[in-house]
Amino acid sequence: MDSFWHFVFGFSVGFIGVIPPGLLNLTAAKISVNQGRRAAVLFCIGASLVVVAQVYVGVFFSKLLTDNQQVLIALERFAIIAFFALSIFFFIKARLDTATEVKAVEKSGYKLLGHGIILSTLNVFPIPFYIGFSSFLADRDLFKFESPTAHFFIFGACLGTFLMLLAYVKYVKKFGFDSVNFARNINYLLSGLTFLIALVSLIKMRDDIF
Repeated sequence: MDSFWHFVFGFSVGFIGVIPPGLLNLTAAKISVNQGRRAAVLFCIGASLVVVAQVYVGVFFSKLLTDNQQVLIALERFAIIAFFALSIFFFIKARLDTATEVKAVEKSGYKLLGHGIILSTLNVFPIPFYIGFSSFLADRDLFKFESPTAHFFIFGACLGTFLMLLAYVKYVKKFGFDSVNFARNINYLLSGLTFLIALVSLIKMRDDIF
């Protein structure tokens, strides 16, 4: 029974955490419009696989990361630089996009999986979230930092993230998006989102940097 509830908790936090529009789900929606649903599913698989490592770090190394703040600071600094770079990349790509028709783009499955893995790896912010959530449950005797129960939590979080990304992929066109405009303007949205994430993170850790 403990394993079941650990799975439910993990699934819930993974599913709900990806509901707000963010880098991964918007990119999945963009790939669905530009390259088709199969390509977007491969991207989602790659992104979700990284969640396993992120939750594992959050659950099993929470004490290590809490006691060694320099590790988190180094990760956050790397993420800030990466998100600023992504912001510039998406903005330039949006400016150069003058297509009037959305055409399917063929990419290998390995490239699409790699795309999902890279973007999800850069998104290190879920790690503190999983640390806090697992600690919150542990304080209330609802979470056990041991195998196999914790592994059910990790699997649930991975599955929840994957299913919510699939929801973006499946319903992006049904929500009334115009494919051409969506494909053209999503880069501006991604540019603004990554810039905002980097800026907020920079402000949040300004005392450590300056």
